[in-house]
Amino acid sequence: MEGSRDDFELWVYPMRFGDTLSNHDWIPLYINRLLSSRFAAHVCADDRRGDGFTAMLLWSESFKQDPAGTLPDDDVQLAQLARYGTDVAAWRRAREGALYGWMPVEIEDADARRDGPRLGHRMVAEIAFDMFKRKRGRDDARAESSRYQLKTRIRKKLAELHRKKLAENDYLVTQIADYLTRNKSFCTTDNVATALDVLGALPKVVGRIGEAGGS
Repeated sequence: MEGSRDDFELWVYPMRFGDTLSNHDWIPLYINRLLSSRFAAHVCADDRRGDGFTAMLLWSESFKQDPAGTLPDDDVQLAQLARYGTDVAAWRRAREGALYGWMPVEIEDADARRDGPRLGHRMVAEIAFDMFKRKRGRDDARAESSRYQLKTRIRKKLAELHRKKLAENDYLVTQIADYLTRNKSFCTTDNVATALDVLGALPKVVGRIGEAGGS
C-alpha cells in the first residue's frame, strides 16, 4: 500500500485480540456482492485476474488471523500468506491490487499485544464478526450444557453421601461446581465431600444450607 500510515484515518476494528476463528474451515461467500463489486470489475477489465486469486487467498488467510478478518501490515508476512514465499519483491508488485479495499485499523487493547500494525477490510470484517458472534453463542451454549451436567453429577454424589436435602440447594450445588472447576477436580464422591468441608466453613454457605434444611 503506497503512502505512510499517517495518510489514513484509522478505522476502529470491531474485534479485539483473542477474537479468533482459527478452528473454522469455511467462510460464507456472498456471490452477488463479489460479482457486482468494483474489485471484480477492475481485475477483469484491467486483465489482472491474478490479483483476484491472490486477494481470495488473503481473504481466506485473514479468517485464521488474530483478530479474525485482519492481516499483518508487513510485506514479509503478507508474501508468505499470499503464497509468494520469500519472493517479497514479487509480492510488492502485486500488493496494491491484491489488497484492494484493505486499510489500516486500530484494535482496542492493542497495547497488550505488540504484533505491529494490521489491516482490515469492511466486508471481510462484517463476515468475521458475524461468524465470531455465532461461535461465541455456540461456545456459551456448550459451556452452559457442561455446567448443567456437572451440577447434575454433584447432586448424585450428594445423594451418595446421604445429603439429599443439600442436593436440593442450588446455591450450594453451584458453589461446589465452582470449587471443582476452580481446582480442576473431577466430580467424585471424595472431591464433593472435600468441597462440602471447605464450603461448610463459610458462614454464608452455612446460612444457605440452614435455609434449605440441610442435614
